[in-house]
Amino acid sequence: MEPIVLEGHVVRLEPLGLRHLDDLAEAARHDDVWTFLDEPTPRSEEPVAVLIVEALGEQERGRRLPFAVVERRTGTAIGSISYIDIQQAHRGVEIGWAWVTPTRWRTGAAREAAYLLMCHAFDTLDMIRVAFKTDSRNHRSQRAIEGLGATREGVFRNHRILRDGHIRHSIYYSVIREEWPAVRDALEARRPPA
Repeated sequence: MEPIVLEGHVVRLEPLGLRHLDDLAEAARHDDVWTFLDEPTPRSEEPVAVLIVEALGEQERGRRLPFAVVERRTGTAIGSISYIDIQQAHRGVEIGWAWVTPTRWRTGAAREAAYLLMCHAFDTLDMIRVAFKTDSRNHRSQRAIEGLGATREGVFRNHRILRDGHIRHSIYYSVIREEWPAVRDALEARRPPA
């Protein structure tokens, strides 16, 4: 998988880089973003820079392809999203590390970012499965993933121990190749106009 720019109506996905640091440090300063992610809320640029450098390191090892979610109207990076758990041999990928600043919730930005990655995965990369997972406590994320047309597959119980000691159960979802045409049509019908 190679870095690529993906254009939508509301957002543009750009290969993540330190050039996005100022915008992402501002976007990430909200506790609501990090409630169910296993990182503390970043209060300065330094921890955001560390997250970017870690993501780029995972990209170099072929484990992740990270993007900045850039609002087209303003040109501002408002969040991030990645391909993770890349399984080229099995033609599967997960969309994760997805977040958008709360001031852009309910604008269609997060949905369009996921839609763009699904289009690229199925239509360009010839994937047969796109997966999502979320913390079992994160009902907002579950509704968002279900709103993408993904099918709930099940719960990985006691999946991870988080930094605060909480034992997380992860809920897995997927869209498979056979479902993609109907899922794509439903998402395209809900997209805001260009």
